[in-house]
Amino acid sequence: MLFPHPRSDETTRPERWASYLPILIAVLSVLTATLLIVTTYPVFNQTYDEPAHLAAGMEWLDRGSYTYEALHPPLARIAVALGPYLAGSRSQGNAYIWDEGNAILEYQGHYQRTLTLARLGILPFFWLACFVLWRFVSRNYGQWPASLAIVLFAFCPPILANASLATTDMALTAMFLLALVCFWKFLQEPKLLSAALAGVAMGLAILCKFSAVPYLGISCLALSVYCLMEKRHIPSWKYIGIGGVTLALTIWAGYRFSVGPILYEAQMSPVEMAYLRRLPDTVAKAFFSPGVPAPEFFKGLAHVFGLSEKKRIAYLLGKTYLGGRWYFFPVAIAAKTPIPLLLLAAIGAVRALIRPRLRNAIFPLAGIAGPLLVAMLGPVNLGLRHVLVIYPFLALLGGCALVWLWQIDGGRTKTLAYRSVATILVMWSIATCVRATPDFIPYFNEFAAPYGSRILVDSDFDWGQDLKRLSSVLQQQHIDSLWVAYEGTADLTRRGLPYWQPLLPNQKPSGWIAIEEFEIKTKPGDFGWLEKYKPQRIVGKTIRLYHFDVAPAD
Repeated sequence: MLFPHPRSDETTRPERWASYLPILIAVLSVLTATLLIVTTYPVFNQTYDEPAHLAAGMEWLDRGSYTYEALHPPLARIAVALGPYLAGSRSQGNAYIWDEGNAILEYQGHYQRTLTLARLGILPFFWLACFVLWRFVSRNYGQWPASLAIVLFAFCPPILANASLATTDMALTAMFLLALVCFWKFLQEPKLLSAALAGVAMGLAILCKFSAVPYLGISCLALSVYCLMEKRHIPSWKYIGIGGVTLALTIWAGYRFSVGPILYEAQMSPVEMAYLRRLPDTVAKAFFSPGVPAPEFFKGLAHVFGLSEKKRIAYLLGKTYLGGRWYFFPVAIAAKTPIPLLLLAAIGAVRALIRPRLRNAIFPLAGIAGPLLVAMLGPVNLGLRHVLVIYPFLALLGGCALVWLWQIDGGRTKTLAYRSVATILVMWSIATCVRATPDFIPYFNEFAAPYGSRILVDSDFDWGQDLKRLSSVLQQQHIDSLWVAYEGTADLTRRGLPYWQPLLPNQKPSGWIAIEEFEIKTKPGDFGWLEKYKPQRIVGKTIRLYHFDVAPAD
């Protein structure tokens, strides 16, 4: 029972109101976090990926097709495009996905309105993640652990950073959590309804992002192995089959029940052709079969997991490299997660493991270990956002740790000390998040903040979000021309800048220079010479503004 039934006895009224306190704290936390998210909308221009997601989602809604890019599934993109579509925006017919996204954003001169509507499409996923986290934790651990887990989750800058953008990572975070909850429920109570719900939820998670496939695979395997070790009743093949069918139908529905070949030979790149030649003939021919359901799905899987995968340039601890390094994500988590959440999650995990209560720990630990293991072994190091799905589980462990600290009974002095620690950690977490507003993207915790972009850049620091701030500064300082080094997808001719020219590698002109932190850090051979000079100012958090009366000497 979530709330006690009202009683006429006046002496029970304080207890009745106290029972409402956990849910009241959770609701206020979510509402406050929502306000913090919305305040970021007018501050930042588009980030790198947002136009592509908008273009693909708009194609799905407006044209009933999904051909721009198969690298991402459509669900989150549809959510991104829905608001602009309802407001009157439509596909613009550009061949290139980034040009199409920019054209939609600029449609009828409503750039800021369209971008805001696109970002609002991701907000329900943040609310869904909070609701599922509350529901699961309150039922399995209690209302106070649930309430405090919501506080830690809702006031986590990496969560708010991705909840405020028209991208796919917050959507995956919500749906991965829902899918794992439904699968755990299916293992506990294997029946028709739980099997169908697990299949639908897992299908929706995969429709948000293809990384859900290995993430769910490892996490669900861990939960299944635990149930086998506990000698519990394992679902019959009938129910597993029902779950598999509903999963497949959900994914197919996400692609509008399309049917066709996965690849067209005339459209294949040399890399794809070379890869196909290494496959058995039967497998290779299947890519050209005209009767494949949801061919875009399989094409996307092939692109993500090897068919045309190229190593991407990454940056970590002051160095650029190709591919992935196993310690990228541990470093990113340590640097960008609020310290209170790190401490509390560690306490919660250790406490759960050292006591004979593995059943209470297996769910959050599986939710963390699966995605983290896959990401650490993977070839892509493009940002903490790729393991954002672990944060609800960190918050769950943290909420349980806070309740444990509060309930420690070791005498008045010891109890007061532990309760003071718990209170400080909660207030620290909230204050950290509020203080970071609106710059959730470049947030680093107190230990890592002095080093910031020397640890991480790209979507963890500089995702091209500060052009709007640059335009305002240039207007305030009456700067009428400058050189620009910008790595992003925004159309600079439409972003309110004065006359500008691109700053070329190793070009050392006189006058004003605006350069992103990303350009300096990831291309030291091209722009590293600027490190010797102090910028006039830092615009926002990510753009350096220099001025040279005469061209710098070599």
